[in-house]
Amino acid sequence: MPEFGVHNEVGDLRRVLVHYPGRELELANLIPLEHNFRNKVDVIRFQNQHRNLVEMLKQNGVEVLYVGFLVAGDSFSSKLLNQCPNLVYTRDTSTITDAGAILFRMGLPSRRNETPIIRMALHAAGIPIAYQTPENETLEGGSFILLEGRTALAALTPRATQKAIEDLQNFLLTEQLIDQFIQINPPQSVTHVDTEVAELPGKRILVNTEVLEQHPATFWTRSEVWTGSLKEWFRDEGYELIDITQEERDALACDLLTISSDLIIHSTNNEHVVREIRDRGIEVIQIPADELRNGNGGVHCMTCPILRQ
Repeated sequence: MPEFGVHNEVGDLRRVLVHYPGRELELANLIPLEHNFRNKVDVIRFQNQHRNLVEMLKQNGVEVLYVGFLVAGDSFSSKLLNQCPNLVYTRDTSTITDAGAILFRMGLPSRRNETPIIRMALHAAGIPIAYQTPENETLEGGSFILLEGRTALAALTPRATQKAIEDLQNFLLTEQLIDQFIQINPPQSVTHVDTEVAELPGKRILVNTEVLEQHPATFWTRSEVWTGSLKEWFRDEGYELIDITQEERDALACDLLTISSDLIIHSTNNEHVVREIRDRGIEVIQIPADELRNGNGGVHCMTCPILRQ
């Protein structure tokens, strides 16, 4: 079995990177808004809910790698841990491909120390860095998705720069890691694209089309560039679209994690969306995540897939 490699959001999850939240949450509680937290958190409750998520992963055959354990031998990274209250959202700092990791430079200034920590953790896990967002440019993993069909989707949000997106597009297409790259341009109120789109097994997409259709998307291949409707592209590619409301979007309806073709982990809210998923023959394990959502993230944000098959 390979050590790493991810092609999309729906392959069988074998290995994942997480960070068990520790004393750094106390920093978030001092200045929640600066660290993009909705409210102060109950640290013990937050840790218990995260522990429950990890236990669900392990019970379903997923190998869990811990950032803190991987960097324990590096004094510089270990000291930085306490300065990074958002480190628990490991999805944002890197995405793993067959060539290695794409390492992002955070758009939120208070998150910039996360990148060197994750670099060290990936090195310790034997995962090479294939590409890194250039200095002075920003892009976060929550605004980047690898879809089925060798396609990547990125969003130009307040946390991203146009050059960062175009440089990543050029790298992925040139290295033939994908065949098509899509950029969407959501309203400035959107921080990450993974609050608006979630790929489900069986060529299905949870999507907030009201937001994504406000501006045309740009499509790149190695030989062509054009603009068009993301909604129509999904339909042309054979996806079934499951629309979510703005209220469901705000409740993090898209913040879910596919374990296999017939199993997803989601939170205990968003019952309508969970019913829609179950009606399509996919089981959903629901876990308490209300405390976790105080950091504006959930199951998807707290997991960085290392290996999917």
